[in-house]
Amino acid sequence: MESGCIKIKNDTLELRKSGKFYHAFGDNATILHYIMGYKIVAEKGGAGFPESAINKVINALEDNEISYIVYDKEVIEYEKDFKKINAYKSILKKGVKALSNEERFQKIEKKITGMSAKELDNLLDLIEDAIS
Repeated sequence: MESGCIKIKNDTLELRKSGKFYHAFGDNATILHYIMGYKIVAEKGGAGFPESAINKVINALEDNEISYIVYDKEVIEYEKDFKKINAYKSILKKGVKALSNEERFQKIEKKITGMSAKELDNLLDLIEDAIS
């Protein structure tokens, strides 16, 4: 786990409070990005959100049946273990795939913005043919 944090339980999303924000790292950040849309900051390897959003995040974790632990320093603020129905691994798999698709799309988007009008017209013709 990044940021000096030791992951206590496998298959449990861990959030750590720092100041007025909560942070998730590694796989936990991927899940948070997937279910909440929070941006992953590559340099930090994590995602975060303001403390005012904690109830919204917890509700989303529970709706998706993802086990979680929320820490403020080393004190557990919130915790839920979905045991056998825990969807952590399946949601992580979907999140990884979604991130991959986003990265692919961003690369394509960069190439498209650099195209001439004629190249763009040809590409759009190909896309239209493929999806009709």
